[in-house]
Amino acid sequence: MTPRIGLSTGACTNRPILDMLPALVASGATGLEISTPPRHFDTWHTGQIDALDHALESVPMEVVSIHAPFGGLLDLADPNPHHRAAAIGAILTAAAVVQRLGGRLIVVHPSDLERHRHDVRARLADCSHSLGILAANCRAQGLVLAVESPLPHLIGGHADEFAAILAPLDASVRVCLDTGHIALGGQWTRFVEVAGRRLIHVHAHDNRGQWDDHLILGDGHINWTVVRDSLDATAFDGWIMLELSCPDADDMTYFRRAVDRALALFSQ
Repeated sequence: MTPRIGLSTGACTNRPILDMLPALVASGATGLEISTPPRHFDTWHTGQIDALDHALESVPMEVVSIHAPFGGLLDLADPNPHHRAAAIGAILTAAAVVQRLGGRLIVVHPSDLERHRHDVRARLADCSHSLGILAANCRAQGLVLAVESPLPHLIGGHADEFAAILAPLDASVRVCLDTGHIALGGQWTRFVEVAGRRLIHVHAHDNRGQWDDHLILGDGHINWTVVRDSLDATAFDGWIMLELSCPDADDMTYFRRAVDRALALFSQ
């Protein structure tokens, strides 16, 4: 596998996206995923969109994807249909933004609802229905929808639940595997099997087995040889997008180390 390494802009969710851009550019990564926490980048704020579009004109990085808004009342599996509609609207707004910025991929969380609080079967069905609506809209715009593997305690965070979400959806709906989420549930091989030919994108970060730490690859306990070999076995040719926590200091050194480590691990 020849790795294509990108960086998520949302490493520091409380910092404006334009503040992060110089360090991300200096990292050596060739792709960007736009993150959408409100204090980082607001997809409803025309001024922020215009400013980012202008800044990216001189950046030697490809805008690959956007991580659509999620959480709170924006949940594709919410029991309240009005909340599901709001989530769909927010994601379609993000889709229009990434298209303007030159990207085509929209990464979405299927749900952030905790499994033990809900009727799992009903929530999975509502999630699939919401994703079907999004997929039809994305296809019409020439965009690609990718469903991210959730944390293990959330709806869809077990491989069989993730498979149930995908089952009713046509082949245009793709998958983003999140290494940190799946590692916490210990189901990497099964998630790769469930994703199958839908796999198009990877969110890569490490952890120490208890929390979603978003560490640089190799700084935690994930077996990256297993991850690399399993992706090779599927002939994966998408982007490996590093989704990291906020550095304590020296952003440029931190992101450069992260990219160099990822290139080393995935080029072996």
